[in-house]
Amino acid sequence: MISNNYFSDDEDLKVFFEHLIDWPSIVESVEGKDFSDHEIYKKTGNPRFEMAPSDIKEAIELYKSSLESLGEFFGKEVSQVSQAMDRNHLRYENGTVIFPKETISIFEKFRDTGLMPYSISREAGGLGFPATVGAFFVMIMARGDVSFCMTITLLNLAQIVSRFGTKEQIEEFAAKAALGETLFAMALTEPDFGSDLNNVRTTATKMEDGTYRINGTKRFISQGCGLGPYPSSLLTLARTGKQNGARGLSVFLVKSPDITVAGIETKMGIHASPTCEIVYENTFGEILGEEGLGLTRYTTGMTNFMRLGSAAGGPGGGAGGFYECKKYADERIQFGKPISEIPAVAEMIHKIQREVNAMRLLTFETAFVVDMYQHHQIRLEKSNKEDKEIRKDERVKTWGNLASILTPIVKYHCSEEAHRCANLAVQIHGGAGYTEDYDVARMFRDSRINTIYEGTSQIHVRIASGAIVAGMTPDGNFRKYIDRIKKDIESPSGFLQEQSGMFEDAIVSFRNISEEDLREKVAENLMIITARYLCSLLYERSLAKLKETDVYDRWIRDVRAYLIDSTAISKACIYRIQNAE
Repeated sequence: MISNNYFSDDEDLKVFFEHLIDWPSIVESVEGKDFSDHEIYKKTGNPRFEMAPSDIKEAIELYKSSLESLGEFFGKEVSQVSQAMDRNHLRYENGTVIFPKETISIFEKFRDTGLMPYSISREAGGLGFPATVGAFFVMIMARGDVSFCMTITLLNLAQIVSRFGTKEQIEEFAAKAALGETLFAMALTEPDFGSDLNNVRTTATKMEDGTYRINGTKRFISQGCGLGPYPSSLLTLARTGKQNGARGLSVFLVKSPDITVAGIETKMGIHASPTCEIVYENTFGEILGEEGLGLTRYTTGMTNFMRLGSAAGGPGGGAGGFYECKKYADERIQFGKPISEIPAVAEMIHKIQREVNAMRLLTFETAFVVDMYQHHQIRLEKSNKEDKEIRKDERVKTWGNLASILTPIVKYHCSEEAHRCANLAVQIHGGAGYTEDYDVARMFRDSRINTIYEGTSQIHVRIASGAIVAGMTPDGNFRKYIDRIKKDIESPSGFLQEQSGMFEDAIVSFRNISEEDLREKVAENLMIITARYLCSLLYERSLAKLKETDVYDRWIRDVRAYLIDSTAISKACIYRIQNAE
């Protein structure tokens, strides 16, 4: 793979950081107007709060320097062992998962950078970065190696413990993860219940001494075995009491040495990421928070975080494909010239580039929406506000509702589109791309999982389609949100106006389909129209902020090409909705 800085040498990623992100709003929302974590450091000298910024400028400088360091590490360290980790992949022997030495070594090196706990709160010893910075992190990490990116993203699930756990749990689980002493895993899926979490059968029995014992089996648990000498903490969904459905489920903290790893999956891709079958036999578990809120409160926090992480991985892998293809096409001579000069090849490369930037736009927009309410909500929780009062908070209600619509849309769109980009990357390499000699073959295999894990694309279509329609009522929150974006675009193109009309028509046509099965059959078409329209809106809005930059002329061309593609795709989709049968 190309060896350079995956942040500072990526021209468009720097454009996003320097021109397209509303950092003042994000910093103020995350840190609070009084920069409370910095005030804690001033008063107490607690080293965990030492990195807390004192103002907006300091926060932005911290984010940028962190991304430069991350880009250097993943571009010059991780990317160079990615192929070795893939080929020397995991083995399972006598109940133990054996990792390639390269994986353990790179984990220990990354731990020493101090960048690992990017989403874990400062209270627990993490960096406490905004979701927007977290999205940058995942984009850079996924370009370097998808398997290792998964390891680090999962570790940052410790933020759920620092949010909902007791002080003792924060120290025992979240703080150890922040130091890289332990990893994390999300143990939700069971052999017979994948996305159907309401019917989880793993049980947790409360003992006389108040502790719990867990029995059951979990399947497809990434990083459930830990990593070499470093154990995992498993956020385990289990049934407490006799209630069926969501109300009977709770989340437990379980240490990987206390469970049995029955085996690991032999997979198409992400070979350096262990996907485990886990068996609980009277296993000790500590309850996180309250009984009965496992699915409705704590798991939602996990899945939203992982959806956004999966989404950010799409443009991350896509950017890797773009740069590998650009290098190959500039060097590969055919018919007396580099193949990058052949129009058909040049268009494929250009398509990857503009699709990657569209995915970035949608991902950062979603992260912004999350940042506008989540840290405020956590501060309310930490101040012991009642749940009812928090839910009624206008900021939590408005931005939280938008996040619940946008996270399934962005996860769907970025996972599906990134796989298409990986397919183009293989095609640009020709026969060489179909061999394992070039990294694009691994990128293609690794990209496929993103449409499946953290909820399949079809699950996210089902989640989002009803929310989109409901949000587009005359006074709906989603309609108000789209109208705000439209107001920022002074002169919308004809293509954007055409898409706007098709989006409105699609909503009406979809709403008028009375048969539920038929509506579900064509729902993916509504999802595609919505995602493409959002990306087109965000693309055109971005141009006003780029007028004085060196990339402005290219971005105008990219936007036009993207909108032509999206308008054509939307026409096909609305035709299917209007002729559903």
